[in-house]
Amino acid sequence: MAGKIVVVGSFVYDLVVWVPYFPRQGETLVATDFKMYAGGKGFNQAISARRCGAEVGMVGKLGTDQFGDAFVNLLDQEGIEHEFVVQDASTSTSLGIPMIDPQGENRIIGVPRANTRLTVGEIEAARSFICQHDMLLLQLEIPLEACLHAAYIAHQAGLQVIFNPAPASHPLPALLPRDTTGRPVIDWLVPNEIEAEMLSGLPAKTPDEAIQAGQIILAQGVQLGVVITMGGRGAVAVTLSGPLHVSAFPATSLDPTGAGDAFCGAFAAALSEGQSLSQALRFANAAGAISITIAGAEPSLPRREAIECLLSRSP
Repeated sequence: MAGKIVVVGSFVYDLVVWVPYFPRQGETLVATDFKMYAGGKGFNQAISARRCGAEVGMVGKLGTDQFGDAFVNLLDQEGIEHEFVVQDASTSTSLGIPMIDPQGENRIIGVPRANTRLTVGEIEAARSFICQHDMLLLQLEIPLEACLHAAYIAHQAGLQVIFNPAPASHPLPALLPRDTTGRPVIDWLVPNEIEAEMLSGLPAKTPDEAIQAGQIILAQGVQLGVVITMGGRGAVAVTLSGPLHVSAFPATSLDPTGAGDAFCGAFAAALSEGQSLSQALRFANAAGAISITIAGAEPSLPRREAIECLLSRSP
């Protein structure tokens, strides 16, 4: 049975340029292509979870501009509830400017705008909406205080809380609150290998390294487990029951933008419908593998049929 997931997070319209190489200081470089895509970690993860079969609602902030209107239309098209996605006339929708080289590596410039204006009061106003769901999915492109207030609301209501700490711009203790009984508020923390290194102080480039980094993070106050994504090296989960490494699916990278969001949304959707941890990681790895083969964030987020097709072809 499909779970009900609420995403409290960001919207970023991506203005993507493909370049022959990344420009050096002071260099003017002619791009080989340019396209615009809807994105942002919150929006991407909401779309990913929805396309994987979950019922999804979203809370966030947009500007009253062409990009904000485009996001509202896309939420309608995907069947995502958005009564608490605010369009604020005092600001503009957030933008991202990814640069992608011929090897599929990227560099991203962010222009945060509306995402930074989401307030604790607006999260509180959405309390009843949040509590109608089974699971909360969070990221860090909105203010930390708004993010953690949503986590407290969900935790108090018995929702499972999945937190993707990206970008990792805060020290680990600030990301892992506890309730009045001392119980961790965050159930699953899902960083990538770079974020895991920033949070733990240890490298996380190999499965063995990721396990060590995950153990340090888990001990700081995560209720169920830490999942570290490592691209082509798969994903590692560290729980109180022990570590688990699930290999990646082979794929040729065209555009990695949004691959981590495809993973997070698929992981949440799989857990919300009762899949085991190993099944959920494999399902999410398949979503990430498909994502990197398609240009753009939102267009690359795969539907369940494509994920199940890849799973059926792989041992």
